[in-house]
Amino acid sequence: MIVLPTAGQLAEATVAFDQDWGAVDDVLYELCREHPDHADRRIVTAKLALIGRAYSAGLERRVTPPKGQQAITVIAEFVQAHHAEVDAIIKDLAVVKEPLTAQAMQSIVGSHGRFTELLREVTTDGKAPRSFAAKYLHFHRPVVPIYDSYAANGVGTLVRWDSKNLPFARPGDGDPDYYDFCVRFWRLYDACRQAGLQVTVKTLDHYLWAVPT
Repeated sequence: MIVLPTAGQLAEATVAFDQDWGAVDDVLYELCREHPDHADRRIVTAKLALIGRAYSAGLERRVTPPKGQQAITVIAEFVQAHHAEVDAIIKDLAVVKEPLTAQAMQSIVGSHGRFTELLREVTTDGKAPRSFAAKYLHFHRPVVPIYDSYAANGVGTLVRWDSKNLPFARPGDGDPDYYDFCVRFWRLYDACRQAGLQVTVKTLDHYLWAVPT
C-alpha cells in the first residue's frame, strides 16, 4: 500500500517549507557548492556547525570532547584528517542524477553507510550518526534523501513495508535503518512519478516534513 499525495499537497508543503526554511537551505546549498572539499579546517568547521545545528542533527551531542575543547572542533579535526575519504564519498555521488532509479538509490545508501561508519569513529557513544550523515551529504548532493524522525515517521504512514517487494538490495556497507527508509522513499518517489507527479527528492522531503505524525 502506498498513499500518494496530490499535486496540491506537494505544492502546499513546498510553499510552507520555503517560508520557514527556504532561505536557510539556500545558504547551506551555496556554502557546499562554493566549498565542496574538506581539507580546509575553517570551512569544514563552518559546514559541520551550520548544517548540524540548523537541522538539529545531533552529532555534537554524541561527542564528549577533552577538557578545554569543544565537540565541534573535535569533529572538524577528525573530518579534516579524513578529508580524502570524505571527498571520495561525495564525489562518488556526483554521477547520481534525477529522476532516480532503484540502482541509483542503492548507490546512495552505500555512500551514506560509508560516511556514517566513518563518523561513528569520532563519536563517544558509538551510535551511528545516520541522520547527520544524510543531512550533510544532502547539502553536497541534493539527490540524497534527508533522514530524521519526521521523515521516517512520514514515509512510514504512506508506504507499507513489504519484504517481498524490495526494489533494491541493501549494499554491504549500507546502514540498515537508512536502507529501510530509502526503500520506502523510493517506492513513494517512483509511484508518484508513475502517476504523473513530477516529484524530486527535495519536494518529497518537503512533503514528508509536513506529514502529520
